[in-house]
Amino acid sequence: MNPLSNLDNVQPDELSDEPVVVLNLLAFKSPDSVSRYLDYGTEFLRSFGQRGAEVLYCGKLMEKVQGDAGDWDVVLLVRYPNRKFFYDMLRSEEYQSFSYLREQALADGVLQPSEALLPYRAQTIEFSGGDWMVELQSRLEAR
Repeated sequence: MNPLSNLDNVQPDELSDEPVVVLNLLAFKSPDSVSRYLDYGTEFLRSFGQRGAEVLYCGKLMEKVQGDAGDWDVVLLVRYPNRKFFYDMLRSEEYQSFSYLREQALADGVLQPSEALLPYRAQTIEFSGGDWMVELQSRLEAR
């Protein structure tokens, strides 16, 4: 489950300096493992949120209207300053020091960088509520 084992096989030789949005698909081992993933999310935000990693969207997947992309519980879209930052982060000792929390929580996961095909405008939208946001904020404030 640790992406480090596959990075040498997938990382391109040339990496764009443009921001990159990474698709995260998550399948949890059990409902109880969500708490472990929130532990991971807390460490991730504490370590890399100040350096430019930003969760753009996190949502519980609902009914399938068309096609079959597998059985996932949650989708996350995370923007990083660029692909080099993303790959360097995954290889870093800092990330590796808490990535075991993600491994303990997930039965399966996908990390897939994307490249913009249409121009987009980054705009912060403030959401209120959300179970995960409330929990992450309280965990970040507790330390």
